[in-house]
Amino acid sequence: MTDTRCGNKYNHARNERDPLLHGERVTLRRPELQDATNVFNWERDDEVLRHDPRRPYSRTMADFLPIFERSYMRGNGRQYWFIIEDEQNIPLGTITYFNLDYRLGQVEIGLGLGEKSRWGQGYGPEAVRTLVQYLFTLPGIMRVYAETALANHLARRAFAKAGFCETEEIFDPRSSTEPWVMLEIRKSSVGEAYK
Repeated sequence: MTDTRCGNKYNHARNERDPLLHGERVTLRRPELQDATNVFNWERDDEVLRHDPRRPYSRTMADFLPIFERSYMRGNGRQYWFIIEDEQNIPLGTITYFNLDYRLGQVEIGLGLGEKSRWGQGYGPEAVRTLVQYLFTLPGIMRVYAETALANHLARRAFAKAGFCETEEIFDPRSSTEPWVMLEIRKSSVGEAYK
């Protein structure tokens, strides 16, 4: 259960004080309206979509803009988005965390590197490490996990380079009958994985 109730000492409502997160080469920042075109194009790219069939999809920019403003920019209290930028502040993709559960001490993350020309250059794993380090500063969070298609070798490799272990094969009723993989990293292992 995700705990976002107001007045709870663990309330995690998205606000202007959310940090810029800095890695060695990446910055994770809140989405802004000018990011909508990039995100729209990334989500409509067949090769990107093949690796993440659960991403939102809109047919037109006019359909996408309200979704982008509501979900990516304002947030819905359950999912928190960042734009991944490189050293020159060029947007490369998105990273998100959701299913934040303080009771169980866990949170799920998702990675979408939309700029295909930057695949395989280490930006994905660094974005994951940067977000994971931040998430483990939240009170009581001990586990970060991700789900990806078994066939998505790019994502599996990115998470492995960020210290995640594959724990089990799972099946997602929202996708085809294709198997998926659960990956996780525990707070106790971050020191070793992030040296």
